[in-house]
Amino acid sequence: MKALKTSTLVLFLLNQILCFSQEVKMTKEVEETIQLGKDSIVRLALKLIDDRADVKNFSKTKVMTNGEQVLVSFINPIKYLPKKTTLYFDVVINLLEKTASYNSISNPINGSDQKNIPFYKQTEEIKKNIDFVIESMNVSHEVDPITIVNSENDMIIRENKNYYDITVISEFQESSYKIEKISGKIYDAQHAHLEPPPTEKNTKNMFIEIKL
Repeated sequence: MKALKTSTLVLFLLNQILCFSQEVKMTKEVEETIQLGKDSIVRLALKLIDDRADVKNFSKTKVMTNGEQVLVSFINPIKYLPKKTTLYFDVVINLLEKTASYNSISNPINGSDQKNIPFYKQTEEIKKNIDFVIESMNVSHEVDPITIVNSENDMIIRENKNYYDITVISEFQESSYKIEKISGKIYDAQHAHLEPPPTEKNTKNMFIEIKL
């Protein structure tokens, strides 16, 4: 199995996903795979990641196809990094080619030479800290509010001694700011507009989420 640890590839694959009910012409192999059902597909994909990975490591899973390939996406939209850690959060599995595409995220941001990088596991302490960050954002007038359930934004929370360093990437905007640990005050807020990705004319390369 090939493991491609490049963030560019993961983001490229995720950006090609379309979620709509349009019919897709599938190959026989893809059709037989889809007929297994989501639970079975997810179990097959997990075997291609790592013995340390479990579906509990991820808050969302998606099964997608372009008719010729089947992708299984394991996602954590909210990524929390304790001080001095490097973790895996998201994985994209190409089930038929048996490849895994994933990348690590580090705190501090300049990365590390760490080997045997673990997958993210949410503890009660981490959940408490995430809830504090979300609550601070939702009562502030400095940044847009956010909900954990059904969030399509990608948020990275890096813990520091006295504050949380936040990066939020949505479809058209990237924001960064800091949140004081005690007061919840938000400061150093910066926002950058993102250009929309070019429209893909060749729908053959577009992946559609399969609702199983």
